[in-house]
Amino acid sequence: MRKLMSLIAAVALVSACANRPPTSQEQGALTGAALGAIAGSLIAAGTGGNTATAAAAGMGLGALTGAMVGGAIENERAETDNPPTSAASTSTQSTAAARAAQPGSGTYNPAAGTIDPTVGKFVNGTRWRLEIYVDADPKDLEGAAGIVLNAQQSQPQNLDLGPHRIIARAYVETQFGTRTVGRYDRTVQVDPRGSGWTLHFTEGDFR
Repeated sequence: MRKLMSLIAAVALVSACANRPPTSQEQGALTGAALGAIAGSLIAAGTGGNTATAAAAGMGLGALTGAMVGGAIENERAETDNPPTSAASTSTQSTAAARAAQPGSGTYNPAAGTIDPTVGKFVNGTRWRLEIYVDADPKDLEGAAGIVLNAQQSQPQNLDLGPHRIIARAYVETQFGTRTVGRYDRTVQVDPRGSGWTLHFTEGDFR
């Protein structure tokens, strides 16, 4: 009987491992079952009990104990291969990412550069055509290079820091030809502390 139970346990172990390598839990269960069956049959034979019943009981108890031991070994291996990330490490990484996304936090961001105060534009907010002159001689506008803006148009323009005299003339087209609407003549200041400038012409600016 002992040889029979040992053979059954060995066959079960081999058949379970035939298709794939056994896990630690499976290997523990099979080993425990085999050892339990052998131990149960030996005890029954020595005490005069039912060998088959003792072997079956020993096999069940051995399988349960072996599975528990094998499962514990698997859990320990899993924790060793995949150590948990500490809360402090996660917090540090999140803080670093947040700082990198914020301008002025010590991380260079090309989009957060200083705005050039000399960069600006002229905007024609009128219904008329404008001729604009920058720092030109008011007595010789005809010989100066002007900027022409049609109604509701705009054009980028760079002006150095400091004062600049801006002269603009507005014209309207009529059935009798081009007529002058009015004239704009003012001095504007480009501030070095500014963030760019815009000169928006309105119809009320021309007299």
